[in-house]
Amino acid sequence: MLRKFAGKLSVSRAAATHPRSYRRVAAAIGVVTALTAVCYSRQHTFLPGPQGASRPQVAQSGAAQHAASKIQRQSRGGQSATLEQVDNQYNPQWDQIEGSTIDQLNWANPQTGFAGAATGLFIYDLWRFINLVPATAMEAAAAGIIYTGLYMSRYQEVSKMNPHYQVSFYASCGWTVYAFASLVHALAYSPEHVVSRGLADAFHGGACAIYLGSCAYFYSYHWGRMWRHLQEGRFRPLFAAGLGSLTFVHGLTVAHIFKVLDDPLWWQTVVQIYPDQWRYLADTRFVELYLTAAALFLVILHIRGVLTGTLNALIVFFGTVILPTAALMSECLVINACMYNHYWMVGPKHY
Repeated sequence: MLRKFAGKLSVSRAAATHPRSYRRVAAAIGVVTALTAVCYSRQHTFLPGPQGASRPQVAQSGAAQHAASKIQRQSRGGQSATLEQVDNQYNPQWDQIEGSTIDQLNWANPQTGFAGAATGLFIYDLWRFINLVPATAMEAAAAGIIYTGLYMSRYQEVSKMNPHYQVSFYASCGWTVYAFASLVHALAYSPEHVVSRGLADAFHGGACAIYLGSCAYFYSYHWGRMWRHLQEGRFRPLFAAGLGSLTFVHGLTVAHIFKVLDDPLWWQTVVQIYPDQWRYLADTRFVELYLTAAALFLVILHIRGVLTGTLNALIVFFGTVILPTAALMSECLVINACMYNHYWMVGPKHY
């Protein structure tokens, strides 16, 4: 009996050795990618801020319309006036470019179609969450097609943007790749095994490198920017708090990546203890796919002068980070999954 148990144990460890080597290679690639991204992003970390960057000039013919818009905004008083004062203190040029309306955007392009499809999928997800319906492989395939088309329709225009905004777009592309890979990885550990676990592990391992590099690229720029603003006397506590919330949410995924790369059987162990954990992770990635794209759309609204400044940042951080994260965590109250306990669990490697 002891020999039989020892034989099974040796086979189990041998099976874990192969995927572990792949994950270690992925981790090494992730470190190299992160270092490369940091070195590259340091070239852009202390770029001229919005005050020094080129801004669209307001046409003289629209001066009267802009003045009327400004008077209308000031008449609202209260919170709107307070946010406007913050924007004027930080960058007075934002007040010059604001005044456009959403109907003035160029809606006749493929991006509109893919964005509409993504919104429709997200509405279906909300219905599914409320009715406690698990995710399916068909839905994941649809998400892959929709978001690939959406980012391909956006990608050609990114290089024409101010480098300050390029950071957010390129990092979001990396986060989206990982969100889809993690979604596939979660479905591979569902009861239906809709995807081969070996393929899902390999896909997820490569996406981990992309995610870590994207985080290093994005946060080295934006926290460096916060430090520069503090030195210049233009520090915005609300924006820093929002950036901190985004850092925390992405930090949860970094912790997940660390646990997966540290022990190949950790995630399998978690799913055995919490049978619905794969479902919670899949739902999280579906929401992450849509909200990352929605945050980029809000960046576009800021650039176009439709919704600018602190109000835009508040909507981004509360609407696409803080409130959705709280809502997703509440799902654990009605399914057999955990919010954070799995981060303290260990896999067979540590037994």
